[in-house]
Amino acid sequence: MRKYIFLIILLTSCTSYNDTYEAETSIMYKNIYTEYENFSDRQMTDQLKLECNILEDEMLLHVEDGLTLNYFLEYEYYKYRFKGGTPEEVESLMFPLFYLCGLDEIIEKHWNSLDFQEEKYKKLSG
Repeated sequence: MRKYIFLIILLTSCTSYNDTYEAETSIMYKNIYTEYENFSDRQMTDQLKLECNILEDEMLLHVEDGLTLNYFLEYEYYKYRFKGGTPEEVESLMFPLFYLCGLDEIIEKHWNSLDFQEEKYKKLSG
């Protein structure tokens, strides 16, 4: 059964780059990663595509290790908070980023709330 779930996730996530969310994601990404403020549009598109590939790889690693997708979202939240994003900036980045990368079903089904994510973050970082 676990192999079927893994296969479904793999098939639905394989680099479905949805450029509808690119502009919003770019703005939110630059709020957290200020080193990308002066990137051209093309450089930013390349960076976001790379970020999508990383996101997909991290998701697949979580699944392969038997971890839940909730845990995957907690990890991603922690990663962006650790980079210096405020709770609101991270939430404002994660939703368009997941939509951009074709992982919208994951964030829609497994995101509990900003308060929940922040509480988990404080426990881990505290």
